[in-house]
Amino acid sequence: MRIPIGRLVKELNLEAHQLREWEKRDWLGEVVKDPKQNHQRVYTEEQVERIQLIAETIQAQRTKGIKRTNFEEVEAKLLDRFGGEVKRIDTDLVVAPQSLNQIVELLMSQNQKISELQQLVQQQPKNQLRDPVDHTEVLADMKNEMKKSQEREEQLLALVQQLQSDLDELKKAPAKSKWKFWSKD
Repeated sequence: MRIPIGRLVKELNLEAHQLREWEKRDWLGEVVKDPKQNHQRVYTEEQVERIQLIAETIQAQRTKGIKRTNFEEVEAKLLDRFGGEVKRIDTDLVVAPQSLNQIVELLMSQNQKISELQQLVQQQPKNQLRDPVDHTEVLADMKNEMKKSQEREEQLLALVQQLQSDLDELKKAPAKSKWKFWSKD
């Protein structure tokens, strides 16, 4: 009999995301999705026992004051109680001993080529690289131009201040002195 995830999380007071995380860690084995139950995950009796053991182990860690789950402890307890699981993977792939020898030879050849490339890189004369360009003169010119620019800016600011003070003086002057009208007399 298989137990759906909804019922299991209610009975064990767990969250569904916890079960999915444990499933990703391969602690539960292969979990089936039942098409008769809207493709929900369903668990076997052994998987339920595994889930209970995991939950108890994590709860014991929390009781001891361990805030982060010690995964190694959980895996050790699962291994002690349920043992390791070996699955046979059926495949049509046949690997002959000669193939393994060929793979080893290819790896050795590849390592040799890598070593040769490293030696070539180390042997490359350093004069193939361009000499660095000395930009100190350009930098000095740029500093001079910057200084001149700052001086011009200061002069312009002085002119603006002078114009502002002249304008203020004109505003203070009496109305008659502002304008001089010429007549034909």
